[in-house]
Amino acid sequence: MATTLTIDIGGTKCAVAITDDDGVHGLESWPTSGSTENLERAVLHYRKHLEAGGNPATAVGVSFGGPVDFRTATVKRSVHVPGWSGFDFGTWSRHALDLPIAVDNDAKVGALAEFHHGGHGFDDLVYVTVSTGIGAGVISSGNIVRGASNEAGELGHTRVSDDPRVCSCGRTGCLERLCSGFWIEQDHGRPAIELFADDDFLAEYSRFFARGLSHAILLYNPSVIVLGGGVSRVGTRLTKSLTDSVSRELESWSHMVPVITTSTFDSEGVHLGAKELTRDLF
Repeated sequence: MATTLTIDIGGTKCAVAITDDDGVHGLESWPTSGSTENLERAVLHYRKHLEAGGNPATAVGVSFGGPVDFRTATVKRSVHVPGWSGFDFGTWSRHALDLPIAVDNDAKVGALAEFHHGGHGFDDLVYVTVSTGIGAGVISSGNIVRGASNEAGELGHTRVSDDPRVCSCGRTGCLERLCSGFWIEQDHGRPAIELFADDDFLAEYSRFFARGLSHAILLYNPSVIVLGGGVSRVGTRLTKSLTDSVSRELESWSHMVPVITTSTFDSEGVHLGAKELTRDLF
């Protein structure tokens, strides 16, 4: 049974687990701190696993909350997770663990988890994570779409409005700037879950979000869109509102409107996806 050390590095929390064919074991999470501290904690977790008689890992799989170079396992930019720009996970893993490593951004990792373990039954799937930022992972004909520089799926930075507010990427009118959990709380001064209880807010939010999803639908023609991240916890009120808004947005393309649903995974999903990342190492 292949065993993988899986690590999740996000803007507010990090987590580590031992993941194998039977699932996710010994999951431990903590608030995000400096890069070295997070990885030292992951190494300690793995050593304790070995000391307890656990199976040695054959690889490390990492989900990172930002753009990475999948081929070199290096962080490109560190916007939502400060202090990681240029970090070389490959060199770290060789020195700290003597294990091969695969790293990708959280949206692609989420897409892999949904495709392989979500039970959706489709070969064309878009996973959209909506939390601090917004990103998408695309599965087309059963394969992850990475693009020339591994940045396919930057759905959050498609323009959906003439709104002048500046996104973290430096542009205006971005889907992420208008619809991510971080920004809507900043703009309205209330937790997202409270805001979504207001029908008028939900309708306006869905109108902008549907524009972004429509871009993904027209480009990738998925059978299903799966929402993950904190905002997805709004559940069926959100998915129904988005489905209605997308249907209006794509009135002339109604046959392309996919199923819109939320992920059934809790914190384990990202670790299942991180394990799938390591398949390409062997």
